[in-house]
Amino acid sequence: MIQPQLKNLVFVSVKILGDAVREVYGEPLYREIEALRLRMKKVRNAEASIVEGELNAVYRKLSKTKTEDLRQMAKAFSLMLELINTCETAYRSYRLSDFKISAEKKPRSIVYVFTSHPTESRSQGFLKLLGVIEDLLIKGLETDLESIREELLYLLRIAVRLDLANNKKPQVKDEMDHIFHYVLDPKILLEQIRLQKKGYFVKFRTWVGGDKDGHPKVGSATMQESFNKSRKRFLEGIKTYLHDFEKEMLLIEEGDKIRRELKSFQKSLTEIGIVKKGDGKRIGRFKLRLKKLHDLTDRLKLTSPKLDMVECLVELYPALVLPLEIREDSGLIRNAVKDQKEPIYKMLLTLKDISAGINAKWYVRGFVISMCHTTEDMLAAITITRRALGSLHIPVIPLFEDEKGLLSAKEILLGAFKKANLPQEHQERWDGLFEVMVGYSDSSKENGVLPARLLIEDALFDIESFLLKQKLTPVFFHGSGGSTSRGGGSVLEQISWLPRSALDIYKVTIQGEMVQRTFSNPRIMRSQVGRVVEGYGQVRPKRPRHSKEVQELSSLIQKSYRELVKDPSFHELTSKATPYDFLDLLKMGSRPTKRSAPGKFSLRAIPWILCWTQTRLLLPIWWGIGFGWENLSSDQKKKLKVAFKTSPVLQTYVKNLGFTLAKVELGVWNFHLNHSDLETSERKRWKGMITTELNLSHKFFREITGETNLTWYRPWLGESIYFRSSMIHPLNVIQKLALERRDHVLLRETVTGIACGMLTTG
Repeated sequence: MIQPQLKNLVFVSVKILGDAVREVYGEPLYREIEALRLRMKKVRNAEASIVEGELNAVYRKLSKTKTEDLRQMAKAFSLMLELINTCETAYRSYRLSDFKISAEKKPRSIVYVFTSHPTESRSQGFLKLLGVIEDLLIKGLETDLESIREELLYLLRIAVRLDLANNKKPQVKDEMDHIFHYVLDPKILLEQIRLQKKGYFVKFRTWVGGDKDGHPKVGSATMQESFNKSRKRFLEGIKTYLHDFEKEMLLIEEGDKIRRELKSFQKSLTEIGIVKKGDGKRIGRFKLRLKKLHDLTDRLKLTSPKLDMVECLVELYPALVLPLEIREDSGLIRNAVKDQKEPIYKMLLTLKDISAGINAKWYVRGFVISMCHTTEDMLAAITITRRALGSLHIPVIPLFEDEKGLLSAKEILLGAFKKANLPQEHQERWDGLFEVMVGYSDSSKENGVLPARLLIEDALFDIESFLLKQKLTPVFFHGSGGSTSRGGGSVLEQISWLPRSALDIYKVTIQGEMVQRTFSNPRIMRSQVGRVVEGYGQVRPKRPRHSKEVQELSSLIQKSYRELVKDPSFHELTSKATPYDFLDLLKMGSRPTKRSAPGKFSLRAIPWILCWTQTRLLLPIWWGIGFGWENLSSDQKKKLKVAFKTSPVLQTYVKNLGFTLAKVELGVWNFHLNHSDLETSERKRWKGMITTELNLSHKFFREITGETNLTWYRPWLGESIYFRSSMIHPLNVIQKLALERRDHVLLRETVTGIACGMLTTG
């Protein structure tokens, strides 16, 4: 359960926030906000009809409220939810102060690939302020909360005046700034270095600046901008270390020689200040001067830990940039074979020009083929890489992200191996490593979560078996992000059903709010790495042989789910009862919210989940499971209960299902539905269908687990959801008013607040 110390931290912090709201917004509006908070507190865990009735009453009252007052009310509740999150993060960090990783077995490496959309739902200024507040809360836990009260009140007075959400369309550079703010922070880089010295090889990469797939604003200039922004961060850190070292050398006579060499070395920092054509050669000269400086300090026995830090940094990042993973759609890659004006081809040419002098892989670690469906897709990517770079200097990585790709993966690889002699090339260039990426978003969007998970599981073991026969070491890149539908959950739950090769080198995307939650603090980062290491030693991977009952349940879920998402009336429901039609106003990320494919209903996987998260229904995660369970015989159900006790993938799905169901608020969804423009008969029909399926999903959960507590495996999580859930309700009502008033500023404020409360943006 939630510890008393954390409860007290939240209580004290929220009370101080109330004081800030009163001072900034005035007594009358504060009283309205406080009355609404207490009103929502009374409907915690209430029946759907009671919640719906209460929200209708609040809607009637707030519909008469001025928009400016609604914005301040939305900001107050959003701030409260974000402050609760920050309290939880601060408490985790406080508890982890003595955490150490210790394990006999450990993976070869852990690779995190960062992407930022849709984290931009919070403004950069607000995120920076949150970091200061988090540090202050940790200080309060280490001393006493009263000692930080005045400073916290001051910071919250500022927070109340800030925009939480971006009110301008983010550019790709904004996403870079967001990522680099966290993962290239000196404290995080120092933790990365410390872990490496202890034999835990943690590597950072990013999509941002290289993810061309469906992104009209990504190209060679954006890629170069990403390199320059991360280079600037690294050079700032190096200059700080060297400045401290130089001051130390002023204290002793032998330091004169070192200071002269330092001045010479510092000139090389100016030479590599901008990443441009020939950067690789300049980096080569920089490294020679660094070695010369090290040799001198070594002879004098004055090698500083600060200089050691610089060398470790260069070892981790040989090109002094955060390496990119570039990605493009398979169809556009095929176009680039014929048309060298395609952006992806220009990106490869730019990479060649920049990296000349050192290995291109230190700038770009891989070229990912989105929607890889055929051998020809792989061959096209190989062709343009060789043509642009002169050779296969970066690995070509097929991304199998939908049913077609996952089912055809082995045949696609076999065809490419026959025609391109890839095994030999990977033996010579990549130490026998061969990388494949699997996607969770699109496979879940088209099939439902459990069927998609089984598809991925089968594909992983098939690919592993195939590559091992080719005498290659498989590396699996998991595009799994943070939310349940994208493969999320605890680290152990995520890795418990993977083959061993997917754990030896554990590579995964870290997306959205998870970047902030995991990498804003070195202690939490260390604990995350520790969980991967711990899980690596615990799991005993073996190819599952799922019973026909598991397969039948999956088929029934898939059938029900596909029928739903192909139903034109469901498209109308999504359009009229969720923020779907207003997504372009949200300005949550720099990429389009909808794919350019023909037809109106062409939502990307992440905004697709966002629509259902905002309306508190989270429908894509659980739809079909109740139908599937209800259509099994009693004998099949008995056998599935047995399978649940032994199947890691089924256990992981059911736990994540429980977490999802705990966050569902049917009363809130019914409120949105009844305030939609759908015909009365349609609203009634959908209300009945959704309520029935949701009830059946709960029935499935109870019967297969034998538990009534949806988060029995992690009780504190259920308690956290319980306390925060009803505090999100006012934002749902205000969001409905924002949609009616077509107020995009108010809409973004509510989207941000709901995302804070739900702990997921997409």
